Amino acid sequence: MTVSPSRWRLFANIGSSYANVALMALITLLVVPLYVRTLGPAQWGIVALCMTLQGLLFSIDVALAPLMLREVARAALQGRQHDAYRRFRRLYVSCAAILFVLAQVLISVVQHLPAASTSRIPDDLALALRIVLLQFAFQFANNAAVGYWYGLEFQRMANLRLAVFILAKHVAALLLVTLFSPTAIAYLVPFATIAACECVLNARKIGHEHAATARPMSTVPLAESWRRLAGFAFATGIGVLTTQVDRLYLSLNVPAAKYGIYFLVSSLMLSMFSLQVPLHRAYLPRMATSEIPGPTVRSMRRASLALLALPCLVLAVFPQTLLRWWLRDATITVEAAGLLRLMLIAVAMMCVYAPSATQLFVQHRYRALALVNSFVLIIQLAVLVCLTPRLGMLAGGWAWLACGLVQLFAAGLFWMESRHSTARLSP
Repeated sequence: MTVSPSRWRLFANIGSSYANVALMALITLLVVPLYVRTLGPAQWGIVALCMTLQGLLFSIDVALAPLMLREVARAALQGRQHDAYRRFRRLYVSCAAILFVLAQVLISVVQHLPAASTSRIPDDLALALRIVLLQFAFQFANNAAVGYWYGLEFQRMANLRLAVFILAKHVAALLLVTLFSPTAIAYLVPFATIAACECVLNARKIGHEHAATARPMSTVPLAESWRRLAGFAFATGIGVLTTQVDRLYLSLNVPAAKYGIYFLVSSLMLSMFSLQVPLHRAYLPRMATSEIPGPTVRSMRRASLALLALPCLVLAVFPQTLLRWWLRDATITVEAAGLLRLMLIAVAMMCVYAPSATQLFVQHRYRALALVNSFVLIIQLAVLVCLTPRLGMLAGGWAWLACGLVQLFAAGLFWMESRHSTARLSP
């Protein structure tokens, strides 16, 4: 069977994105233990704090990235993709600058609190935080270039450049901490430096690509760009809360030892859930530019079922085996197997809903997205409040299962709606 160039590009884009995921997993498995042993508990603890801050700041991209993919893909139909890139670059740079300045001011305030204050942070931690904020500013601004290439379906090239710079950062960091200074600062400086180089080089590459053909930028005020972002940001904010409400609630209502186990298992579950991101990036530009998005939605649904939902259901049959291979701890394996099974079933159901959510986003139906996310959040809170006193951390698994059931029901409703619309438009 001959594969069309369009389908081949889709497969290649999905494959390259999953290859990037595999690279990051390999780095976590092989390189992070070297950092931990070389830096020691105290210095690695500083690095962990810095990475936590950076992860929190990068959560803003959950709202910006899909918008950029959609708008770049649509602008490319009119040859205005560079216009869309420059508008979103302003958004990314504005967000990065505002967060960078606010965080630096906050660090200065906390650093200079009275010595007796328990909130005062030491100077070495303050310096590390300032460096990681510098890395964040460049890395976040660079996401405009990455989003631009993703929107144009140049994902193989974008993923290759990401992989090269990721490897460069880790090679430089390993050399510094092993040969010169086993400190958090030595670890962070290469990441910030190479992030700056990556941001500049990617921006220059896009600039050179369009130097001869770029049209004058359309006059879309920055305030208007922010208003366009607000509706989706609200729905996304509720969605992000649904992924963290279980941790927030259980951290306050179960013993610390039990919560530690829950955190491990939920981290594995969220890693499985994040595997839908490559599919989202590959299908969203096509869905956004298609006059009849139904076939693309169905193709994404089939891919989600084959690559994510069915494997999760298979793993849910053998949760003890999965935990035993991963943690090598018999006690945790027995205690957490039921929890992991519930979470894997929930992920399978959420992957079925993901194509419908992408379609709603493409159609600007932010109210529908917000309604589903709000209902999920209410159900999750009700399950946690009712079941935690009796089931402990297992209540978190039931909360995720409730989330999956609500999303699966919503996917069915939107599927029937689209079928009805198609039948009504047919002659």
